[in-house]
Amino acid sequence: MKKQTRSTQSPSYNVGYGKPPKASQFRKGQSGNPRGRKKSDENLVIVFKRLASRLVKVSINGVTQTMPMAQAVILQNMKAALNQDQVAMGNILRLADAGGEFSDWTNPELAGKPIFMPEKFESTEEMIAYEGISIITMPASGRTVPPEED
Repeated sequence: MKKQTRSTQSPSYNVGYGKPPKASQFRKGQSGNPRGRKKSDENLVIVFKRLASRLVKVSINGVTQTMPMAQAVILQNMKAALNQDQVAMGNILRLADAGGEFSDWTNPELAGKPIFMPEKFESTEEMIAYEGISIITMPASGRTVPPEED
């Protein structure tokens, strides 16, 4: 037996899965979720970022400047460190260490090997001999490839 359709629907419209009756569909321009999604709770990181990026006015040598609060805090910490405040000095040293200011850039383990040819080598062959690298040329393709490491 065939289902009867409502009189408001056209005879060519079939109601079924993914095709609700026209009477219960959203009107054009009406949202399917009028209240929107729930706002999530603010966590500590979100609150910190919001507060640290807030602009504040700071007077530096009589000149008022506008800057993010995080920058103003660091500036005040540096001023206190220059006035022999031990806590401020510790804060600045920890910040510099986190920024990599105390890394030994002469140590290849930390800094990596140079990607340029130093001036003391006159040619690539001298640098290869100095570094102990050998290059193998494959006869079939003529390509140069580094040797496999053991």
